[in-house]
Amino acid sequence: MSCTVLIKCLDCPPVSNKEILRYAGCKDDNNEVSTLLCECISEAEKCLSYRVCYCKLVVKIDRNICDFGVFKVESSDLAKNLSGCSEAIVFCATVGAMLDRLIVKYERISPSKAVLFQAIGTERVEAVCDTFCEVISAETGKKVKPRFSAGYGDLPLELQGEIFALLSCEKNIGVVLNDSFFMSPSKSVTAFLGLCD
Repeated sequence: MSCTVLIKCLDCPPVSNKEILRYAGCKDDNNEVSTLLCECISEAEKCLSYRVCYCKLVVKIDRNICDFGVFKVESSDLAKNLSGCSEAIVFCATVGAMLDRLIVKYERISPSKAVLFQAIGTERVEAVCDTFCEVISAETGKKVKPRFSAGYGDLPLELQGEIFALLSCEKNIGVVLNDSFFMSPSKSVTAFLGLCD
């Protein structure tokens, strides 16, 4: 299984405090919460790296079979998502391992900060994915479909194994997959991104 795997190191995307608080389950944005959040963002930003590895594949859809050449996937949800696309990007994005260490540290000494660091990580990796999608659209001159990840709908989580074998995620951006198909660093995402004219 092979394709040309590319790596991008992205600049820090704009931070959305509102999204972080939503992920943290905070309904009240009072002064105390805002102050704590600012402290956490300031500490986290020193630990974050924004890296993506990816490859572009030709895709052929036949009913619920998505044929990427290097592997085939049976998923009516992915087939619907990629409808009208002749190419797709398969990618893995991460904000790095240092944030996971911060979360573990603060779970012991400040659970409220640990919750905020978790939320910051989620917001950051989502922002990286959004930025990557914009970059790919600009570079290819094509519209991008909403990204679609293993574990969504009827797309099996086990597909992570194929994605990791294809992209060599550990070698390229330091993301590893465990036996349960979960990633480390935890704030990492794999997805398919359909390209259409």
